[in-house]
Amino acid sequence: MRALIIAAALAASGAAYAEPVNYTLDPAHTQVAFSIDRFGFNRVLGRFENVTGTMVIDEENPANSSVTATIQVASVDSSNDTRDEHIRGERWLNAAQFPTIEFRSTAVQLTGERTAEVTGDLTLLGQTHPVTLNVTLNNIGGTPNRPNDRFAGFSASGSLSRSDWGSTTAQAPNMIGNLVAIQIEALAVRAAN
Repeated sequence: MRALIIAAALAASGAAYAEPVNYTLDPAHTQVAFSIDRFGFNRVLGRFENVTGTMVIDEENPANSSVTATIQVASVDSSNDTRDEHIRGERWLNAAQFPTIEFRSTAVQLTGERTAEVTGDLTLLGQTHPVTLNVTLNNIGGTPNRPNDRFAGFSASGSLSRSDWGSTTAQAPNMIGNLVAIQIEALAVRAAN
């Protein structure tokens, strides 16, 4: 998600702000999705419905931008109620003991006119390890329905090895994969002064 911030700072054209600007993630238009291999036959798709966060976008110095985000584990939705209960349970994400997944960016490295690598600390299952996301700034400015507000829209992708965070349930050969693919679509709105 921090990559989102970097990209926004990079691609911002036109009116540049003299100072960094605070943005808030729009939970209605921000989605964090994941996929993981199941038995080598298919990938299970899911997403988290409750995501909040803030960004600081420095359009003049994008590397100084930052992002923080919090995911409510209990909001997981994989289109199957029984599976969702398993994912929330003690053997998987243990929502009772670890109710949130948190990301805090630590570095933004521009890779193109509208792209960046955003690295940050991801806290999951009580453990914190670095993750890097590839972020693309899709647009920054007013939207057709709210032209006087300022929005920043991003797409980000990455992956993580769940075992790095201590998740080893069903990792025998041909069971549930270790690599979790992540896809993020995010919209942030400039915070009120």
